[in-house]
Amino acid sequence: MSLELTTNDLVTLEQYRLQRFRSFFFSTLSACLLRLDEQQTLIIHCLEPQFVDQLLSQIDQLRWYARIVLGVSCLTINFVQEEIYRTATDTAYC
Repeated sequence: MSLELTTNDLVTLEQYRLQRFRSFFFSTLSACLLRLDEQQTLIIHCLEPQFVDQLLSQIDQLRWYARIVLGVSCLTINFVQEEIYRTATDTAYC
């Protein structure tokens, strides 16, 4: 029995991690798209300005959960196609 993860396994694990993260902020993130990029950044795309406002009001919690649940070093919030906010999830520079 092989213990190596396939590409499909890694994609599935990433989806589960994103679902778990979304569950902590479900009322806000249910209407937003989440994506992890190769630089260990969580990118949150929101299509409604009120969701951006809600996320910004919870930014300390978002940063903490993004670091613990997803292991990312940076978090960005985008409205439509423009980056609105970028922050490090720990003390490192983003």
